[in-house]
Amino acid sequence: MPKRCCSNIKPTLQIAATCILLGASTIAEAQKSKSVLSVEDVNALIPAIEAAERHLFSNLKIDSEAWGETKANLSDPCELWQRTPVYVSSTAWFDGHPGGKARIDVHKQVLEWRNGAAPYVESSYSAGFDGKYGRVVRHTSGHSGETFPLKEAKIVADYPTLLRSSFMSYTGSELSLQFFFNNDEEGPNRRTFSRFFRTAISPDALKDKAFEVALEKFQGVECIKVGLRDQEGGRAPHISYWLDPARGFALLGHDNISIREDGGERVSMRIRVTKLKEVTPGIWWPMEATLISSPLRAGDPYSRTVYRASNVVANDPNFDESIFSVPFPDGYLIDDQVSGKKYRVGEDPNAPKKQQEK
Repeated sequence: MPKRCCSNIKPTLQIAATCILLGASTIAEAQKSKSVLSVEDVNALIPAIEAAERHLFSNLKIDSEAWGETKANLSDPCELWQRTPVYVSSTAWFDGHPGGKARIDVHKQVLEWRNGAAPYVESSYSAGFDGKYGRVVRHTSGHSGETFPLKEAKIVADYPTLLRSSFMSYTGSELSLQFFFNNDEEGPNRRTFSRFFRTAISPDALKDKAFEVALEKFQGVECIKVGLRDQEGGRAPHISYWLDPARGFALLGHDNISIREDGGERVSMRIRVTKLKEVTPGIWWPMEATLISSPLRAGDPYSRTVYRASNVVANDPNFDESIFSVPFPDGYLIDDQVSGKKYRVGEDPNAPKKQQEK
């Protein structure tokens, strides 16, 4: 049974009072003061958001960790989140451009292993893209606490899938204004918050009253909220974003809530950024955040990822771009998918296959 936040308080009246206060704070959060912005106001706001999105950096290093928690009843303020063995610790480097040079060293990753030989699987690996080729180096794998060396790697002709998913999930990129929409496309078709705001005031959207842009107090901060307007009797997801204009329109919150057949809410995604750092003038990087997602299967609890960055350094004048080419340690078996060759580091890649596999 999950622990209760009131379980150690007696007598019963004190338990009830504590839970009522927690419930009241939740209601107060929902009843935020709001001032709807006009089309003219939004038009005037968009250039400032576009300027913030263009404000990138030349390099970034991030040391971070994240862990998983679960909770059976999301609406119960007295049920505490329970930490699970799911955990990731990593160091990442980034050149600051969508689809650009990047690398992540995952020092330890513990994930749930559904239908596996053990409840959790543990691994360590590195993945990088130097602007031309991608490299993935797998160091260890195995049951949690019982890993063995893999010593294998591959070279690919494009951005490694493992790098894309790991970088977005473990570095705070998916929580930032510049990279929230997780796409590598440059140019006018790239998905951005400024495009989202333009869509909100497009003729079709205005005709359908589909969006709402407002000034709203959120987590004690005056924010710009943009989202799909609640439609009476509608079953479409309610999608909202909260941006802080005083800190480069940094993302502070995101809700993606669908409506069940019984009329109740189902939280598909809820993001709360609780700490930001101005890593370079005008760019505020998420340092602490939580991400709640709905159960994958009926009867499963809600899951929450807790993200913490311990160190973020931007625009280091001594940054060495060779870091993006992940090195291959001696003895590792390499699958070069560009040249079609397989070899072990320390051996001649042109040697006969039998010699390579020794």
